[in-house]
Amino acid sequence: MRETSKLVALAGGIAFAASLAYAADQTILGKALTVKDPTAGVDPTKRSIKGSAKEKGSSATLVGDPTLAGSSGGAFLDIFAFGTHPTSQRFRLDQKVSSTGKPFWSKLGSTGFKYKDTKGEQGPVKSVLIKKSPNGLFSIKAKLAGKNGTINVVPPDSGTSGCMALDLGESAVVMGDRYSVQFGVDSKIKNVDAKVFSAMKPTNEGICPLVVVTTTTTTTTVATSSTTSSSTTTTHASSTTTTTMYGSPSRAFLEKVAGLLD
Repeated sequence: MRETSKLVALAGGIAFAASLAYAADQTILGKALTVKDPTAGVDPTKRSIKGSAKEKGSSATLVGDPTLAGSSGGAFLDIFAFGTHPTSQRFRLDQKVSSTGKPFWSKLGSTGFKYKDTKGEQGPVKSVLIKKSPNGLFSIKAKLAGKNGTINVVPPDSGTSGCMALDLGESAVVMGDRYSVQFGVDSKIKNVDAKVFSAMKPTNEGICPLVVVTTTTTTTTVATSSTTSSSTTTTHASSTTTTTMYGSPSRAFLEKVAGLLD
């Protein structure tokens, strides 16, 4: 299924970021999602995530091109682990040139795209593949390693479901589609305390929620005075909050945003 929606950042206090721009939602049948934290919070570098989707005879289409130069290319990967202690995280996968002189994103002929960053130059995402074969097999794969960058998604202890989404596009000008891979309660769920969460072979598809990153700035004023002089010192502190938004934006919001894009 392909559902059209347009999202852009708005000025002011609205939490939407420009990184949430995409053309439409498509859903792909999941295969497996595994979230590991072997030391249960002791050593974050040991964390890892693997996610995959495999849909035979898929009606989904590839919309977007992460190999385009600059902000026109690239992609975003969203990972969710739901349960007692839910976590989610968005990973930015820019199209740049690695230290080996090769671009992070490359084409797989006319069938798809792959991302490779084994050294962790852009973060914990080691590899991503999205492909549709001539026979209609649509597949998505992603691998992440904590030794290459920060992974905040951990086993929910205990977990009930998960989701993975790949957004092919970084800007509101050149937008690709967002591909959601849902691992709902219909999946085969496995929990090993706070060390392992896995969801396999779901029977249903669905759209992942949105991960919105909001940065707020607070200002503190400290005044000091004496009989001969006075001074005022102002300091600024920024904090970043990750919020998971469930459901879809209202129709009124989408119509307003769509008008800004025209």
